[in-house]
Amino acid sequence: MLLAAVFLFGFISAFHLQYSLFPVIKNPALSIVVEYPGADSETVENTITIPLENQISAIGGISEIRSTSEKGKSLIRLDFENNVDIDIKTLEIKERIETTVNKFPKEVRKPKVLNFDPNEMPILVISLEVSNLESLGELRTYADTVIKKTFEGVEGVSKVSVSGGKIKEILISFDLQKLNAYNLSLLDLYNAIHFNNLSSTVATVEEKGGLYQVRLKGKFTTLNDLVKLPITSLSLGKTVSLGEIAKVSNGYRDEDSSYRVNGKENIGIYIYKKHSANLLKISSNIKNTIPSLNQSGPQLNILFNQADSIVSTYINAACIVFLTFILFSLILKIKSEQKVGILIGTTLFQLTFTYFLFSFIHFIFKIDFDLLSILSIYLSFTTWISLQFVFKDAIVQGENPKTQQSLILFTIVGIPGLFLPTTLLNETVATNLLRLSFLISVGVICNYLFFLYSNPLPTIKNNITIPEYFKNKNWKIENNSRSRNIALVTLLILSTSIAAFLYIRSSKEVYFNIEDDRVYGYIELPSDSSFSYTDKIVRDIEFKLVKNPKVKDVISQIDPSHAFLIINYHKNYILSENIIPSLNESVGKQNPAYCYFTKESELGRIKEISLDIIGSDHKDLNRSVPQVANWITNMPGIQEVILNFKAPRNELQLELNHNDPSVQNSEIGSFLKTVLQGSVVSKFRDDNNELDIRIRSSKEYRESEKQLNKFLIKNSTGQLSSINNLYTQKESISPIKLFRKNKSPNLSISIRTDAYDSASLLKLAQNGALKNLNPDERIESNNRIEKISKSNSSFIAYIILILAICFFLLIGFTESLGESFNYFLSLLFAYSIFLSLYLFFFKIYDISLHIGSIAILFSTMLQLLANSYQTKGRIDKKGNSTLLAIAFIIYLPLLLLSNKELNILKNVSGVFFFSLLLSKFFIFSFNFNYAKTASHIWKKISFKIQTFTSGRKQT
Repeated sequence: MLLAAVFLFGFISAFHLQYSLFPVIKNPALSIVVEYPGADSETVENTITIPLENQISAIGGISEIRSTSEKGKSLIRLDFENNVDIDIKTLEIKERIETTVNKFPKEVRKPKVLNFDPNEMPILVISLEVSNLESLGELRTYADTVIKKTFEGVEGVSKVSVSGGKIKEILISFDLQKLNAYNLSLLDLYNAIHFNNLSSTVATVEEKGGLYQVRLKGKFTTLNDLVKLPITSLSLGKTVSLGEIAKVSNGYRDEDSSYRVNGKENIGIYIYKKHSANLLKISSNIKNTIPSLNQSGPQLNILFNQADSIVSTYINAACIVFLTFILFSLILKIKSEQKVGILIGTTLFQLTFTYFLFSFIHFIFKIDFDLLSILSIYLSFTTWISLQFVFKDAIVQGENPKTQQSLILFTIVGIPGLFLPTTLLNETVATNLLRLSFLISVGVICNYLFFLYSNPLPTIKNNITIPEYFKNKNWKIENNSRSRNIALVTLLILSTSIAAFLYIRSSKEVYFNIEDDRVYGYIELPSDSSFSYTDKIVRDIEFKLVKNPKVKDVISQIDPSHAFLIINYHKNYILSENIIPSLNESVGKQNPAYCYFTKESELGRIKEISLDIIGSDHKDLNRSVPQVANWITNMPGIQEVILNFKAPRNELQLELNHNDPSVQNSEIGSFLKTVLQGSVVSKFRDDNNELDIRIRSSKEYRESEKQLNKFLIKNSTGQLSSINNLYTQKESISPIKLFRKNKSPNLSISIRTDAYDSASLLKLAQNGALKNLNPDERIESNNRIEKISKSNSSFIAYIILILAICFFLLIGFTESLGESFNYFLSLLFAYSIFLSLYLFFFKIYDISLHIGSIAILFSTMLQLLANSYQTKGRIDKKGNSTLLAIAFIIYLPLLLLSNKELNILKNVSGVFFFSLLLSKFFIFSFNFNYAKTASHIWKKISFKIQTFTSGRKQT
């Protein structure tokens, strides 16, 4: 019944799980977005950002506040401690915002509290085919009104953004001279359009027992309604039509963004998911929706689907798992007398049962089923098989049930215990690795129970446990030669020292990160670059990329002074290669544009060291931070330094002189904004589509700053005043974006280097770049990177703690301090040899080595204990060939068939296999008299010193 229940609930859970590749390092976070149309970045910061920061910062549980103020928008990101209930904090933040929003100007729109990171990658990118450029406007309208709303209705979708195409609008270009001639102000124009484009209920009539509403319909239905709209000049007593003073036309909003596929104009739809949403379910629902949209409109093509990568990876993993366990069954056939069919059936049953059990556990605890879950199935089964072969007499022969129980207890306690010190390095990674160890332990218990009840034990030959065996055994010190003992001790000290040196010097990357099957490109231009100039540069880059034979598709999203590219390329499944150097070669130098390509999608530019420079004034930071960046660039071992901000741009600034009290400052700002940029005054219905009605001056009044002298503005007395008398012109520098960290001005830089870790580079920068900073400025490490990368001291503490746990596990198992010390030295020597070789060749301590080290230490302890138990205390120099064969069977299918997403499984199994291979040669017995050996070594050292001293005296 229990088996049937596990199969049933596990089968149901498997279809309701959220599947992913690896745990994404996420911190509980919220984003607050506030729009303030028309306001510059400084106004947004002072009016919106700073008041909100002051109000929110008092909320408990916030670990970091970062904000960005730019033209028309404020974005505040709040990072919380890991144990915070994000739902409760969301309500608390909304309450705090409500008390502040009443003090904002009326133009400020309602703040939005978002539970997603606006900077995260889309899960789907869909392209809307454009047959001809003339249809860009209609297709953009279709994308905004039909496609976007359809996809936003899919469960789990948090945001849908549309890029490219042309946005239709009704444009009213007024002639300033005619407005002045009729003594009309912009407010007169606004009121005429706005109040004549309203439908409202004006009364209620009761008739025959029923209530009827009297509704006044006044919406514009055609352009001619606007052209004939009457506007009265009260001062002149004349009425003119809108068409007499302005040109009314269907038009398109000025281009400020573009979307292309392989250099051809398209319309892109970017789909983002909520944090807790099921990615595979969203992808399936989107795919099911697309055919119906294609039947009624233009064709939609999926260019990027994150779910496809997950599905293909799990299919790849399933094939590899199936092949691996077939090979296991063949080995079992060779090692036993049972029929291979029974063994295959048993193996697949255990595998299926373990998968369904793990699925049920993930469903109950609401955890994503990822590749760590697959790895736990691998390791739990192989751990059990290893126990069977290493302790064959105790497990398979059934000589000692107490020994069986001791081994199982040693396994289910030892594996989680070895993963526990990871909490010193990274709590998020540790949580997931402890989940891995817990699942391994559960899998071993399940396999043991299945073996126990499906294979009745033979007659018990003895009832002595392994600890009792060690207590009762009359251990004798091996009578090895002194030279051998001295050589072993010397080699142990030497190998441990080399391993420690390489371990400290190595790059530490203990986090989950996979390279995507596509390349992401970032193109940055000077902050004052117009859209047309940016578009020209990006077109040239696209052309060069498309000509590269390795490139399949180039998807571009272009904004003023910035572009984002997604590059699909032809994969070589036999020989892996780095595509980025080829892309850099194709693009070449693109001054003044800066091009950056990366394949790291899950954690962004996580391998970069990010430094924050904190100060008290934005202008001072803009002067000192580039100097700090130049100083770091000249340091040896620095590959590249990236400024994560844009320098302020030149602009024409108007300073009001307040000479005319009859004209308010706000009126001047509103007037200039409408004349130069335009203002949306109402909406227009066109074929069920809602278009903006925008008013602005004719083109001849917007061509240069000299036209400002011709502008006249109506004052409070109804007279026209020259705007030229109300301000003073001067050229100034204005920031594009203003950054703050924990309520202080901040700018950040990113450094790509293999020569330094975050802590050492921070220390060098703080000391060396001090002369480039003002007294009130300081350099800090990016908190997000600090949560992932720890200093060397944490890694040293980790390795000491994990070796100590190994020693105590040996003591707990053997209950013999002396023998445990012997085994520990053998373990330390073998692990030091492997660690030295690995770090010498790869120079990196990554997550694969981190997990593989646990497997190495545990399997080596099993070998040491088994060899001593079964060979009367002597190490078998031939090693355990069966365990090596098992490791090879695990590694071979992954080596030959795995895709890039399965690299961590391949690397862990490779580390395990090669460590076992080395253990055939580097596991030695340290079972000798340490006191006599140490005394002999001391005597030899003393003799050498005396000889050297007497020789110096004679000389």
